[in-house]
Amino acid sequence: MDLNLSRLKALRSLQVGAWGTDFPLGDHLHTVVTEVFSTIASPVFSELVIVFAGRGISPLPRDTSLFTTLYAMNEIRPFQLVFLLEVSGCSQEEALRELAGVLEPVYVEGLLDFLGSPPVVRSARFRQQGWGWDTPPTDLY
Repeated sequence: MDLNLSRLKALRSLQVGAWGTDFPLGDHLHTVVTEVFSTIASPVFSELVIVFAGRGISPLPRDTSLFTTLYAMNEIRPFQLVFLLEVSGCSQEEALRELAGVLEPVYVEGLLDFLGSPPVVRSARFRQQGWGWDTPPTDLY
């Protein structure tokens, strides 16, 4: 697997799963993530999207390693942080309230204050039967 992103000259957005919620972000993973991030050479790169899928959004880790890694990534290459909530079969509004509850302590503790602008929350309804969207992503501020 090639982890060098320098050949992607039109990379505007990098989308990742909610990697900080499923497993701890130890020193090794921090190093790998920041090394890969440092290979971005695209002049149009502007946002890092963290995707949360469905209901049962697990809380962001109380361990600050995720935020330390995001800070290091932002030092390498500033970005707009986007939280994208993909929902299927549940109330989009309910899932957004759940995500807001998960993010509230992060904002209160100032764990993302290093960003140049506040994170953006988007949501999209994912169709279970196919690979399309029922509704286009919506920016929510």
